[in-house]
Amino acid sequence: MTKKLEALRGMEDILPGEVEKWQWIEERARIFFEARGFKEIRTPILEYTELFTRSVGETSDIVSKEMFSFQDRGDRHVTLRPEMTASVARAVIEHGLLTQAKSLRVYYLGPMFRAERPQAGRKRQFHQIGIEIINETGWEADLECVTLLYDFLTYTGLQNLKLKINDLGSVDQQKESAQSLRSYFEGVKGKLCKDCQWRIEKNVLRVFDCKAESCHGVIDQAPWDQIAPLGEDFKMITQKLSERAIPFEIKRRLVRGLDYYNGLVFEVTAKGLGAQDSVAGGGRYDRLYSELGGSSSFCTGFSIGQERLIASLESQDGLLAQKAAKRKVYLAPLEDQSAVITQIEATALSLREHGLRIETQKREFSLSKHLKKANAAGARFILILGADELKNGSWTVKDMDTKEQHIVSKEELFSFLMKQMH
Repeated sequence: MTKKLEALRGMEDILPGEVEKWQWIEERARIFFEARGFKEIRTPILEYTELFTRSVGETSDIVSKEMFSFQDRGDRHVTLRPEMTASVARAVIEHGLLTQAKSLRVYYLGPMFRAERPQAGRKRQFHQIGIEIINETGWEADLECVTLLYDFLTYTGLQNLKLKINDLGSVDQQKESAQSLRSYFEGVKGKLCKDCQWRIEKNVLRVFDCKAESCHGVIDQAPWDQIAPLGEDFKMITQKLSERAIPFEIKRRLVRGLDYYNGLVFEVTAKGLGAQDSVAGGGRYDRLYSELGGSSSFCTGFSIGQERLIASLESQDGLLAQKAAKRKVYLAPLEDQSAVITQIEATALSLREHGLRIETQKREFSLSKHLKKANAAGARFILILGADELKNGSWTVKDMDTKEQHIVSKEELFSFLMKQMH
């Protein structure tokens, strides 16, 4: 008997009926970030392993425990990208993009890969939406970055956001504070887990990222405020966030899971995700480009877990599918005529080009069956085209919410639909 093939554990199919939610989020991202002056960038899924060991850091859980790495047929060490910032940096350096512009603003959407234990909100293939502000320094860029994240999540409809922020200090300050932290943790080394004992030597900041409950008491007692007090730039950011009525919490244990961060780091959590409630996070990274062989560049950015964002939106009211269907129209031909089918196809293409979602059945000519299919698809409108409509150059438009019916000329069809939707 032939073995039934299935998707790999932690790598899931996104099927029709579910994919519309993903498309809705992705369309919101493209609209929002491009309206703010960002341009899309796409990088390969597979990169040299060295890119991530040099950037993300050997002491991070990502590199030490979670990467999908292997040797290819050319005996090259390669890795399925676990995050995007390093790939963007490699692309910018390789193509000399900073020689063409003083600074860059890019956004991305795509799959990432980490060999974690699959659980709610954590898959081995997962998807991120993110932005990078490249070669811009100063607290203004950091403030814009964290505000951009907050505004986008609010734009998607996410409610009850919790923004947590911290200050890791400048690159030079981190070097100074690391020795003091190392001295403290060396004194309580016996109370820490083996991973933390290893982190003390390799990168002491990683101790703050420990997930073991047994270490939390010791970590919480670390004199972090005395060793690395909050900087003036950070205080300015908190002042401006307060002025903009963006609620936040200063969380001194927040270090993020990547070694390249310095200065402002932040995280947004939301309901509906269980213990792993982080939806997005990011921060400043000023040494990454020089460590990868490029010129020194001051950068900041964030990434959003798409699965987590969808799950959190769904937990709020369960209406994400309805939001995705709000711009969906169903085109119903009532005659088996080439002229009717041709106009159905042309109108479907035109409306899709204008951002509407399309459903149709070109081999069905029963109005009652079309109405059932439109209702099952969750379409907001059904556009009916029969012999009379074809003759008069019009469409019969039925609003599936209000049950109202209108006769609309084909020239005014799009403007009518947009007016009704808004």
